[in-house]
Amino acid sequence: MLSVLDVVKQNGIACLACERVSLDFERFSEYTDSDEHPVESPFERPRVVKGKKQVVEVANGIPTILRYFLDGSRRTYKVADAILGGRYLPIIAGQVGVAVIARDDDGHLKPMRDFCCLRNIIAFPDKLAGDDLAHLQAEINQHCRVQFVALRYTVKPDRDPVDLGIARIMSEMHMMEVDTVLRIAARHLLANDRLLVVDGPLRFKKSFDLVQFRNVLGISKTFRPSFRVRKHREDVGALASSLDFAERTSVFKIIDDDKVLGAWYLRLRNPSVMPNPLDGIVKVECYAIDPEDKEEGFESDRIDTISGHILRERNVTPYGSDSRWASHIYPIYMAESYVRTLFMSTTAFTALF
Repeated sequence: MLSVLDVVKQNGIACLACERVSLDFERFSEYTDSDEHPVESPFERPRVVKGKKQVVEVANGIPTILRYFLDGSRRTYKVADAILGGRYLPIIAGQVGVAVIARDDDGHLKPMRDFCCLRNIIAFPDKLAGDDLAHLQAEINQHCRVQFVALRYTVKPDRDPVDLGIARIMSEMHMMEVDTVLRIAARHLLANDRLLVVDGPLRFKKSFDLVQFRNVLGISKTFRPSFRVRKHREDVGALASSLDFAERTSVFKIIDDDKVLGAWYLRLRNPSVMPNPLDGIVKVECYAIDPEDKEEGFESDRIDTISGHILRERNVTPYGSDSRWASHIYPIYMAESYVRTLFMSTTAFTALF
């Protein structure tokens, strides 16, 4: 069988081998949700006095409303450089996967294999024409032992092309996440007392029926603390770091294109035992679907109920296995761990090139 790069070269592309370099490390900031939007005014009814309030943890005898947990993950590598249109540009390859973990009535966690998926991606610069890309994908899949989806990333003069290639692969992962949520919703598995938790912010560029996301939460382990809350004097980080254990902020409004979201911050851990003032704080998001929610904000009782169930999730942790344990809820950690078992090893994947 031919390697992927052999097939690329046979299709007339000047492809230069390079060291296969893993790109899966944080190069910019400890706060990874870089696609966040600034939060706006309080978005809750009735308004929270002093901007924060105590959350009551849900009692153990009450069934949880957090039933499904979705995580998307990726591994990316620079596998070659190509000369296209007089440009010397990288070819980025990777694996992207989505896993869903379900919690049954007894509290046991198990993967929902019908909703777990994996794709192998190879991203070329947009100097490669669309027809050529489709032909190249067909050739790769005919002659190589692993199937690939070929994509194009847009080259921009003011951006590192490696970052653009990674972003394109990440975009594919986000589309897979949206498709997975829609398939779960189509099976009528979600309800007000059967919520789906997505790891990370709800920042999806793909168009979709927002009603299908009515019972979906996004929970972020990290967030950028430097956003100023409009009509307030404080940054998000100042508000969140002032929270005591089991306190939450008010819900804040976020506008994402034509979508309206509510976001709030909840402290899961006692700040006195945290090394960082933002450790043990999660950011929670949900879409405003109903007209009243869009205009006046979310009902405070609903936010309190959701927060109480999330607070209860703190009692089992991946301490010692993940540096983000303080802000990590265990079922999401399990979804992350499961999706990574679907990936080929670095050695096996890079050997394809």
